[in-house]
Amino acid sequence: MDWVILFDGQLTSDWRMSTITNQPGQDDPGHFFVQNGALVAVPGTDLGLLWNTIPTPPDFELDMEFSLAAVDDNSGVFVRFPDLDGFGYNNTAWVAVNFGFEIQIDETGRPNGAPEHTTGAVYGQMQDFTRVVARTPGEWNQFTIRAEGQVYTVLLNGQQVSRFTNTLPERGLPGTEMTPAFVGLQTHSGSPRFRNIRIRPLP
Repeated sequence: MDWVILFDGQLTSDWRMSTITNQPGQDDPGHFFVQNGALVAVPGTDLGLLWNTIPTPPDFELDMEFSLAAVDDNSGVFVRFPDLDGFGYNNTAWVAVNFGFEIQIDETGRPNGAPEHTTGAVYGQMQDFTRVVARTPGEWNQFTIRAEGQVYTVLLNGQQVSRFTNTLPERGLPGTEMTPAFVGLQTHSGSPRFRNIRIRPLP
């Protein structure tokens, strides 16, 4: 199956930032800007999400590179969440948190260092997990995320980190024409970079 390029160095109109309303003093979701062909995360005052409005295939492989700015950067890649604007949330990024899954980027594993909170884990879920340490800040890492049915497989630099089977009926639903699903990049803390983001359907 052919790859679809989602980001190749230019931030197109297919990418949108989540929004925050009715939260005085915590109304900045952060943003991303492009530098040297990469998306650079800039945190705000609350969680944010830069999401791609092109619906994902029901089953897919998502591939990208990321680079940490510091060892304690905290971000993530969200998959299989519904339209952020369809739930009336004050902070629309929480739609992805509550209805999709986050593939974590955090070498420190906050808040407690548990495996399910470290880089490559499906955040907060019970999973088959093997710790793979990300490369030194400033170096690029390869991230591959596969969603097949309700099985999620994550590879970091070619090594399998996580295999997770979802049993939650309200989360991680494969996209359909009537109920599309999307992917996005989190702003939380630190300024990780992302580049060469692409997706392809799985047979």
